[in-house]
Amino acid sequence: MRPYAGDMDTAGAVPDWVQIPSLRLLVALADSGSVGAAARRIGMAQPNASRNIAMLERRTGLKMLDRSPRGSTLTPQGRLAATWAQEVLESLERFTAGTRALAHDGAGKLTVGASQTVAEHLAPLWISRFNRFHPNVSVVLDMQNSERVISCVESGEYEIGFVESPTVPEHLHQSVLGEDPLELVVAPDHPWALRSTRGETIHLGELAKTPLVIREAGSGTRALVDELLGPFDPVRPISELNSTAAIIRAVRAGAGPAILSRLAATDQLADGRLISVPVAGGTPRRKLRAVWTGPTTLVGSAAQMLETALRVDTL
Repeated sequence: MRPYAGDMDTAGAVPDWVQIPSLRLLVALADSGSVGAAARRIGMAQPNASRNIAMLERRTGLKMLDRSPRGSTLTPQGRLAATWAQEVLESLERFTAGTRALAHDGAGKLTVGASQTVAEHLAPLWISRFNRFHPNVSVVLDMQNSERVISCVESGEYEIGFVESPTVPEHLHQSVLGEDPLELVVAPDHPWALRSTRGETIHLGELAKTPLVIREAGSGTRALVDELLGPFDPVRPISELNSTAAIIRAVRAGAGPAILSRLAATDQLADGRLISVPVAGGTPRRKLRAVWTGPTTLVGSAAQMLETALRVDTL
C-alpha cells in the first residue's frame, strides 16, 4: 500500500489531512476488539470510523487493521502508529492546559488534596515555599484520607493530590516524593515498652494477634497495616479513628499499640510520651506520592507545586 502522492513529501511538515478524531480512533482501537467498539468509546458513528481508518491507510500507505469476521485488530504497524497517536494527543492536552495556564499569567487558585500526614507535616512548608515564588496563586489545601484524595483527583476536584497509599490506580499519573517510615508506638507503661528497652522486637505474627488502635479504612496508613498483617489473619482493632491526633491520645491513655508515621510521632517520641517498639524485619516504610490525571506531564501551577514538593527536603 502506497501513500497518496504529495501526502508525505514535505519533510517535517504536518499534513493537512491529519485529524484529531482519527488519532483518537486509532488509540481507542488499541484497547478494543473492533472498529465498532472503538467508535462507541470515542462517540463516533461506525461508518465514519471505518472511513477514517480507510483514509489513514490510504494516506500513510500502511495497513492499520487485520480484518476478519471475528473483528478487527491492529497490525504491528497499526499498534506502533497508535503509540505515536497517543503521544500526539498527550502533547495537545499539554498545549491546551499550558496555554490556559499562561493566559492567567500565574494568577488564580490551585486546589490541592492531601492525606493527613502530608497535610499536617509536609504541605505547609511546601505551600510556604510555593507562595514565595508564586504570590499570585492562592493554594487551597483540602485534608482527606488517601482514598478520598484519589477519588477527588479522578473527578477533577483536585488538580493534584498527595497520598500515602501503598498503591494507586494505574490510570493515574504519579511521582514518588520519598519514603515515610512508620513506627510501632505504645504508652510508657505498656508491657512492650520494657521489651523495647531490652532490645526485643515484636514479630508481625504477634502484632497481628494484638488489638490495635488504627486509622479508618481508606487511610494510607491503614492500607499499609492491612497489607503487612493480612497474611497473619489479624484480630479486629480495638479502635478505629480518623485522626492521627486522636490515635496518639488513645495510645497515651493506654488503649493499645498503634502504627503511626514517624513524622506524626516524632515529638511524642522525643519527650517520652510515646515509646517506639522495634518490629522484626525492620521499620515498615511507605512511599509518599503525588497523583494527577490528564496529560502525563503536569503544567501550570500544579506542575510548580509538584516541583516544590520534590525540591524541599522535608523527609
